[in-house]
Amino acid sequence: MWLDRYRLRKGTENTEVLQAWDQILGPSVTRQTTKKKVQNRVLVVQLDSAVVRKELLMVKSKIISSINDHVGRQAIDDLHIY
Repeated sequence: MWLDRYRLRKGTENTEVLQAWDQILGPSVTRQTTKKKVQNRVLVVQLDSAVVRKELLMVKSKIISSINDHVGRQAIDDLHIY
């Protein structure tokens, strides 16, 4: 497939994960999100609010499974929120 030929598949898959973060967690968390990236199957997210960060850390495993379900595959193995 052309995505594999031009080595674009990984970037496309990572974009799906980043979009899933916004769609699943909604506009209030999206506004608090300052940086996000996928690195080695780990979603790394930086937030403005310590309160939101603590709340999300309590449901970290649910967020991971929701993102994987949303994209239809095991796209991430872990979530780092700071």
